[in-house]
Amino acid sequence: MRLLYICIILSINALFAGDIITTNDFGLIEKEAEKLDGNSLVLFDVDGTLIVPYAAILKPEGKDLFKQLVASHTDRDLFREIRMKARHALVDDRSIGFIQNLQQGKVPVIAFTAAPSKVRGAEQPGVWRVEELLKYGFDFSPAFPNLNFLELPKDVNQQHVPLYKSGVLYSSFHSKGDILVKFIQQLSLEPNMVIFVDDEFEHVQSVVTSLDKQGIPCIGFYYTAANEASGDLNLERARFQIDYFVEHDIWLEDMQLSLTTLPPNMQGKLRGLLWWLCPQGEFLGYGVLS
Repeated sequence: MRLLYICIILSINALFAGDIITTNDFGLIEKEAEKLDGNSLVLFDVDGTLIVPYAAILKPEGKDLFKQLVASHTDRDLFREIRMKARHALVDDRSIGFIQNLQQGKVPVIAFTAAPSKVRGAEQPGVWRVEELLKYGFDFSPAFPNLNFLELPKDVNQQHVPLYKSGVLYSSFHSKGDILVKFIQQLSLEPNMVIFVDDEFEHVQSVVTSLDKQGIPCIGFYYTAANEASGDLNLERARFQIDYFVEHDIWLEDMQLSLTTLPPNMQGKLRGLLWWLCPQGEFLGYGVLS
């Protein structure tokens, strides 16, 4: 009897674990989405899932060091302010085409970020992330064409309001699972399947668990591609980048600082070459020092 009980428990755990898939392969997400239709719902996290900063200190592997270096600046959200100025790359080049294919198939697909809806330097709530995504080729507004803005209830212990704006759902530091359930209920949606992709396991688990309680089928992808990418993490460079940003509100990319380590004659030659290759002063995602 005890053995039977253990087998039942293991079977239940295996069933739930099957709802969360850990992968660094974007192709696996594409394959699973082939089964979706217009009654489904797909959600992508943004940071570390769709886009990732070039700078090593801003990549997932630099997360702990970054927290240490900004710990004294409690009056500012440097994590968000810096990322709004830093250059990013796509985590996977297939993501834009994949999302566009879903949209052409009338599958609702939106961005779902844990970030706050209102940040320093952005006047209107919810606009900043929409504009950032557009800059990198992502337009999620077709998901719900008749819905441009929706404010959701805020917890009393939270500062920022969760909301939906032009295809982007902001949990604003609330539980992603709770916010998604409220969003689905507000829109009276009855999805036959939800696919959620995020680079942070706790968010994936939150969404899968919350939707399971509502009886909504969900597959959560714990997407580790950006987490597994290594960079040239350098303490002194990172400290200088952050201090410079705090003082001048300008983010210097790793490439820019690398230029300063060259002899003066080589700095001039390299600047000239990069400027000739890209007159606007940008090269492979990095600004050129003036």
